[in-house]
Amino acid sequence: MHLNALIDDLKTIPDWRRGQQPVDYPLWSLLLMSLLSAMSGYTSLRGMSDFMERHYRHVMALFGVEAQSAPQYSTVRRMSQWVDGTAVTHCFERWAQRHGALQGVQGIAFDGKALGSTVEDCHGRHQDYVTVVSACVHDYGWVAAQDSFTTQSDNEIAVVRRLLAHLEVQGAWFILDALHCQKNTYGDCRKWQ
Repeated sequence: MHLNALIDDLKTIPDWRRGQQPVDYPLWSLLLMSLLSAMSGYTSLRGMSDFMERHYRHVMALFGVEAQSAPQYSTVRRMSQWVDGTAVTHCFERWAQRHGALQGVQGIAFDGKALGSTVEDCHGRHQDYVTVVSACVHDYGWVAAQDSFTTQSDNEIAVVRRLLAHLEVQGAWFILDALHCQKNTYGDCRKWQ
């Protein structure tokens, strides 16, 4: 898979540092390294920073960019605060689909996790919170797509159906919670055999 298409797409994401003094690290390089570090299992900001410290100069040399040093933890932290994570996710998804990264995969697991910090009315009858549903590709160990919803407006079954349609994967095993063992969901899954 060629990374140039992904880099071109990452370059379209607005840089929060525009208008300030010149920057040492192009935003696309920070985003690319963040994606590479997450795919390598470094999911915390400190882990991403450590990954960048070890690999930034080498990866940038592969793309003809001369880098004197690697980004510091504070740069990685600011990037995570100011960059639109949804836009980065969409860039990665488009790249993965364009290059057939999901064709021929063996299994995709779908699971929803409630974000406890978003709970409203935690002791009442009408609790509302945000749930993030992820589609994890077993072959690669990374999340290929995700979507979120609030419990008062949507449900996990509908979100999984949307993710299935969005991914357009055929011939893979789908691993789902027992919640999805309904005849309508089974019919949806049969479309992608």
